[in-house]
Amino acid sequence: MEVLRSVLPTDFKPANVICTQEGIHKDRFVLRAQVRSESGEERAYALKAYSDDFGERVWEHAQALAESMSRNNGLCLPTTYLAHERLLILPWVHGLFLSEIVDGRKPELLRQAARLAAGLHRLDVVPEELTTAQMLVDETRAWCDRLRIRWPEAALTVEPIMEAVQEALPCLEPVEPAPVHGDMAAGQFLWTGDRLVLLDLDMFGYTDPAYDAGHFLAQLERRCLVDPAVREHAREWLAAFGEAYLAAMPQVSPRNVWFYRGLTLLRKCYTICRREPVQWPRLVPQFAEHARAALEQVVAPELAHSKTLARETEPA
Repeated sequence: MEVLRSVLPTDFKPANVICTQEGIHKDRFVLRAQVRSESGEERAYALKAYSDDFGERVWEHAQALAESMSRNNGLCLPTTYLAHERLLILPWVHGLFLSEIVDGRKPELLRQAARLAAGLHRLDVVPEELTTAQMLVDETRAWCDRLRIRWPEAALTVEPIMEAVQEALPCLEPVEPAPVHGDMAAGQFLWTGDRLVLLDLDMFGYTDPAYDAGHFLAQLERRCLVDPAVREHAREWLAAFGEAYLAAMPQVSPRNVWFYRGLTLLRKCYTICRREPVQWPRLVPQFAEHARAALEQVVAPELAHSKTLARETEPA
């Protein structure tokens, strides 16, 4: 209650607050706080607490974004940072995650998500030092090294794809770096019924905007590989986001989007091994094959400039 007094309107007299844990990680957690006033009015907030001072960096970045953007831009930004609590306070947004929507609304919502991503990438904000493609490749190699230690059989499947990454890396086209979300996926977008909202800035960065687009497409492809119930929608969904994004950001290289799509699929092999102890022997080869197919688009000159970022998602 005391924490929330800093964001409540002066005429709002709080009577009680109910907190519900919504997410917990090794370095942060999120609570939903539902406040009820003496007159029965209710307001909801997200309280995001960090184990260190990283929340202050997120707050500074959010303020820079707010200064550069118009209102109703689709980003959910914190309104307050309490340094002594290492706590960000954000408005609670009610709605459905885009990842949960699998009906006829999905293609248009994916196109909206692409345009929202493009809006972020067009902002004149430099939140940190540049992250290069080589740095992202080195980070991916570190994930593969962890895979070799914990799941050596999976590593045998993944290691040739790491070689394909090294082959594709010199083929990347020059880029104009941009502020990126860093963890862009359908699960980061919330549909309120009126608009789409992009959540969570914790992985923000400054790099090739193709990274966000490729990451989103890889996560969507991953969903279609893991969930047979939606596999038939793969081509339509991938095309909806990919084509809308490139239409909004024609300066972004399709070749680079393919590269980061393949890189992300490769990284997700580790995630699948960790989260799917029974299914990973079946899924990792599929992820690896789709990562290889994406990387082949990078090194094939006749395919690299294609505006089509969709392909069939069938079991390998």
